[in-house]
Amino acid sequence: MIQKTYVPRYKMSFLLIFISHMMTHLINQILVLLFFITIISFSSKNNHSVNGQIPSMIDNPRYFDSVNGDDKNDGLTPETPWKSLILLNQITCFPGTSIYLKAGSQWHASIALHGSGSGEYPIVMNCYGKGKAPIISGDHTRYTLKLENQQYWEIKNVEISNYHASEETLSMTDWELHNINYWAEGNELPQDTVSRINKVAILVLAKDTGELKHLHFSNLEIHGVNGNIFDKDNGGLFIQITGDKKRTWFSDLLVEKCYIHDVDRTGISNRSSWNKRTSDTNTNWVPSENIIIRNNTFERTGANALIIREAQSPLVEYNLFDHCAIKHTGNTSFPFNCNDALWQHNEARFTKYNAGDVDAGGFDSDYRCKNTIIRYNFSHDNEYGGVLVCCQGGDESRFNLGTQICYNIFANNLNHVFRISGVPSNTHIYNNVVYHADDTKPAELIWHKKWGGYPSGTTYSNNIFYSNKQNLSIDLSKSKYNQFLNNIFYGKFSGDTPHNQINANPLFHLTNYNGTPTPEAFMILADSPAIHSGTQINNCPVFDLFGNTIQIPPNIGVHKF
Repeated sequence: MIQKTYVPRYKMSFLLIFISHMMTHLINQILVLLFFITIISFSSKNNHSVNGQIPSMIDNPRYFDSVNGDDKNDGLTPETPWKSLILLNQITCFPGTSIYLKAGSQWHASIALHGSGSGEYPIVMNCYGKGKAPIISGDHTRYTLKLENQQYWEIKNVEISNYHASEETLSMTDWELHNINYWAEGNELPQDTVSRINKVAILVLAKDTGELKHLHFSNLEIHGVNGNIFDKDNGGLFIQITGDKKRTWFSDLLVEKCYIHDVDRTGISNRSSWNKRTSDTNTNWVPSENIIIRNNTFERTGANALIIREAQSPLVEYNLFDHCAIKHTGNTSFPFNCNDALWQHNEARFTKYNAGDVDAGGFDSDYRCKNTIIRYNFSHDNEYGGVLVCCQGGDESRFNLGTQICYNIFANNLNHVFRISGVPSNTHIYNNVVYHADDTKPAELIWHKKWGGYPSGTTYSNNIFYSNKQNLSIDLSKSKYNQFLNNIFYGKFSGDTPHNQINANPLFHLTNYNGTPTPEAFMILADSPAIHSGTQINNCPVFDLFGNTIQIPPNIGVHKF
């Protein structure tokens, strides 16, 4: 007689559950394996040209040559390149894809790029071969290149334009010459009022996607964009976030070593629908992060050269802004609705004033900004101001808090130097040099302007104000809680001139007064009264304009002898 083994029901249940889990896990593993086999097979079949058919997706290098290419080639080598760049409109790029454009090539196309790279394998568009950078000219549409909801792209060493000849009576070459000979060189011209459609060289879009990382643009020449002079959000590079379903922002956005010139209206700008806040409440403010604009040249922009909006700690450094705002009102560059923006080591010069302009100065800290720092810059020969801090008074969303302007040189700026407009509060302007030559038109040194209210709590410390024979006026109007601490005033001043300041020659290295001196001319001599005469500033920079370590007590001006 066979004795039966008794297995309790609860053990049977556990055993059945265990077997079920094991079978499910095995089936899932098989399905995943089959999925990857299918993807690899599909990619392999669609990654190469077959009988002249263009693949729908690629994950390896592709070469384009507008002169010697052929779309029946496989595009895989410099010897077998494709010809038509417009093929990219129908191809999705996988991580690791490289798009190589032959030097000396030129295309007329509007290209919507597809696919995203990864942190380890970004997608790269670059030049190959010797000669002039390849050129992509727009074909009378909104953009020349577009990225939408994409990340991990690098675009470099390409020339990009978007000129609509049908809107002009000139060729692009003649239009750019007209920018030089008429708009840049003309004196107080009427603003440009001709209506054109919005267009850009590069358009970056995002909507309800969360964080988008790593968009790098380097060594590009962007020019010949005859956009809408009345809209700040068109011109060279425009980055736009829309939507209200999912918080969306960019991270690691880099523009460096680019030459952006002859674009209307703006060189670079961005905008986000996630932008609402007050000075103490973030309603739906979602800032982009790690934005760096570095080592670029902006020249002959229709209005503003650079606008950074809705960003946390953007860095703008070592850029040249030359002859900007030639057709319409605009300061060279500014943060708007940003926290802790840092503008440093930039030069802004010859910003144009035309009849009716309200802005045509060097730098600007604008609306809804907190703790902007503008330091180590050279702002000179601008036709309507050296620097602006502004915010129109009104509702609680209008504020500008804690701007610092320090260790800059402001030389021969027309109309005014410091304009504090509207209701900015707790602005601190310290350790700057203001220089006004005897052949420069008279100007207001400091202008506190009414704009829906007056500034409050503006402090001027350790600055050198140097007027060589000309009269510089000071207009504080009805602004409140102003302070002047340990400044040097040398020359002729009028208006609300502060008392108990130092009236002495700062003893610069200046050797002549013709033109605009270089920054080194404003170093001080060994017996300067500026040495150790400044007031100590909390949280000030570690170094002066020339890289010397600042000592306590500090010097007045930009140089620690």
